Amino acid sequence: MAKDENEIASAGEDPSGALDLPKAGAPRRRPVQARGRKRVEQILAAAETLIRQKGVDALKMSEIATAADVPIGSIYQFFADRGAILRALAERYMAANRRLTEDKLRDVRTIEDAKRKLWQVIDQSFATTWADTAFRDVWFGLLADRELQALNHAAARQVAVIIVEALKPLFPHLGHDRLMLAASTMVHMSEGLVRSVSLEEEAVGYAMVREYKHLVALYLRDLSIEE
Repeated sequence: MAKDENEIASAGEDPSGALDLPKAGAPRRRPVQARGRKRVEQILAAAETLIRQKGVDALKMSEIATAADVPIGSIYQFFADRGAILRALAERYMAANRRLTEDKLRDVRTIEDAKRKLWQVIDQSFATTWADTAFRDVWFGLLADRELQALNHAAARQVAVIIVEALKPLFPHLGHDRLMLAASTMVHMSEGLVRSVSLEEEAVGYAMVREYKHLVALYLRDLSIEE
């Protein structure tokens, strides 16, 4: 039997199978038809624009409806509250970071190659942080919301797994747990630095990023030495 426009997928399902994240502030409904997906895109795009203009704290559902040019009831059809919208935006940013890491770390063949590709991931991640104020506001919002913290922690683990899969042929002397510890440490250090440098002058921030890249290079070198 064909599904009509109002039929929805469970909020806990991910048809792509790409996400396995906590259900923090999950959307009330997930659209399965093109029209519903377009409306959700309008809502999220409007929320991003408002965050860039006013910040997360000033985000109001009524203003999102006006900016998206949709009835406010349409927003509540898909998102129970502002937190669900912020979760959806956070998921987008996390998915983009995961895709970036996957794309850049394909076919890593040498430690020098790993260093170069990890540096590319670092550079692009930090460039996004400085370029998009909405990204920064949502990312800082993760610190204040326990459910979003859990979401971020799970996403960070996903990125660490990608790094482990890319690097394990280079470090046959290290077990999975040791590599996972190393990858998780790099991911969490990177996240902490993202938040710190975003408060600095851009020139200082980029200098700090260069220092961090050198630390990653030294870390890879040390991991390659059998103890």
